[in-house]
Amino acid sequence: MIPRRAEVTETIRRRLFSAMHLGLVKQGGRLPSVRELGQELEVDPRVVLAAYRKLEAEGLVELRQRSGIFVAPAATLRHSDPGMPANWMVEVLMQGLLHGTPALKMPDGLHRCLETLRLHAVVVECNADQLYSVPAELRRDYGLEVTAVDLDSLDRNGRPPAAIRQADILVTTPFHKAQVDRLAPDHGAPRVVITMCTDLFVEVKRLLPATSVFFVVVDPRFAIKLHKIFEGDPGAANLRTLVIGQDDLGTIPDQAPTYLTQLARQRVGDSPLLRRVWPEVRIFSDESARHILSFIVRANLQALAGMKRA
Repeated sequence: MIPRRAEVTETIRRRLFSAMHLGLVKQGGRLPSVRELGQELEVDPRVVLAAYRKLEAEGLVELRQRSGIFVAPAATLRHSDPGMPANWMVEVLMQGLLHGTPALKMPDGLHRCLETLRLHAVVVECNADQLYSVPAELRRDYGLEVTAVDLDSLDRNGRPPAAIRQADILVTTPFHKAQVDRLAPDHGAPRVVITMCTDLFVEVKRLLPATSVFFVVVDPRFAIKLHKIFEGDPGAANLRTLVIGQDDLGTIPDQAPTYLTQLARQRVGDSPLLRRVWPEVRIFSDESARHILSFIVRANLQALAGMKRA
C-alpha cells in the first residue's frame, strides 16, 4: 500500500503539472494553501505541508513564510532536483547487480536490449492530431521507426495495407482496437492499446462541473472524439473544442483552462496561448510506456538469443 503522504505528494505533483498544461498556473503563481488543500483532499494539513516540502526539495514549488505556496520561478515539467537522477540511476544499477550484471556492463546491456533490432511500429488512428503526437513520442522516446495510418484512408476491400502487414508492432487507442484486430486478424505482430493524457483528463473531469475547459485541435474528428471521451461525466456540456482554421481562438477567455494538442501548437503561430499553456513532455500513460518498453526489450533479447544459437 502506498503511504498516505507519498500518495498526497503524487496527487499534488500531477495536479501541478496538469494545471501548467492547462494554463491555470505559471512560474511564480500562487498555489492552494495547506488548509485549503487539506480540506479538499480530506487529509491532515500536516500531510499536505509535508507533500509541499517534498515538492519544494524537487524545485517545483516555493514555501514563503507568511506569504503562501507558489510555483517555483524555475520550475519545469521535469524534476529539477539534481539528486533525483542520481537516486533513480543508483536504483537501476542496483537492480542490475541483484540480477548478476556488474554496473560497468549495464550500459552495453541496455544498448543491446534496445537497439539490436530496428523495429517498425504502425500507428492506426482516425485523426491528424493523434497521428502526429503518437508517432512523435514513439520515435523520440523509444527509437522506433513509425508509419502513421489514417483509418479513414484505408481501402475498404478488407485487405490490410502493406505497412500494417509488415509492422513489428501495431499501436492504437481503445477507440479503435476492434478495427485494428479486424484489419489484420492473422497478423502475428502484437497490438499495444495505449492510453494517453490520463493525468490531464482526470484534471479536466475535476474541472468540468465548475467551469468551461477548452481543447484546441487541428482535426475536427479529434474534437468529436474528445466529446465522446467526456460524455456522461458531470459538466460534460462545459467541454469546448475549437478547430484551427474553423473557430476563433480569440473567444477563449484569458483565464480559462485550455489545452493545445501538439499538432495544434505547431499550427497556431505566434498565439498568446503558447505563452500561458505549457506543452506536455509525454502523452503516454506510464502503463502504456511499460507495455511498449516490454515489447522492445523482449524482441531484442529474443533476437540476441537467436544470434547466440546461430
